[in-house]
Amino acid sequence: MADHAPKSLDLGIDTASDDVSLALLDEAGAVVAVRAWRVHGTVALELLAGLDALFEAAGVSREAAGRIAVDVGPGQYGQVRTGIATAQGLALGLEVPLAGIDRLEADALPHVAPGRTVVAVHDAGRAGVAWAAFTDGGPDAPPVTSVAARLDAAAEVARIAPSPATWCGETPEALTAARDAEGRSGDTVAAPAAEPRAVALVRLARRRQAYGDPAGVDARYLRPPSITPPRPRG
Repeated sequence: MADHAPKSLDLGIDTASDDVSLALLDEAGAVVAVRAWRVHGTVALELLAGLDALFEAAGVSREAAGRIAVDVGPGQYGQVRTGIATAQGLALGLEVPLAGIDRLEADALPHVAPGRTVVAVHDAGRAGVAWAAFTDGGPDAPPVTSVAARLDAAAEVARIAPSPATWCGETPEALTAARDAEGRSGDTVAAPAAEPRAVALVRLARRRQAYGDPAGVDARYLRPPSITPPRPRG
């Protein structure tokens, strides 16, 4: 394994879903180490253990991370917040910049190609389907957003999404059925990406030159999080 100087690697942290991933990329864009697993307990504890394992697999200390990219959603509220807080803590402790990257764009990135529209989706449960559409932005450029991220019922997504399109991400059964009902015969479904989402986060952060002040990174919501008000005492 090649030696890596301090501050020479980019770290990607993705906790937007139960499928968590971490990645280290070198200055040339090569993947140095990845960790990907499905959360079975407390994401905060598993994330810290995963980071330790990631740096150990790369044969470097945390001080080798010179920049950090983190998934800011849409996704599971608690897990997105945990990933951001962990990334901010690391960035501040290491005195390195942090980039907040959209989960839907990261899902779309591996599938964007000239002449192709990619629709990335996230199953938001009873709230509906979070989705956005992207087209190719050219070599080494980020995707172009053709439909900004929004939240709709599955039937509405199938009705108004660009067509033909390649679909990727977390597709609920209701959306698959709605697409079939709309007769979207020209659509295709992308195969799972070869690399975990954490790798795409770093690639997008670089293309967008998005690294900056860790304090400026926050979660992105398509609707306000549901928070139960405290019960009155007495």
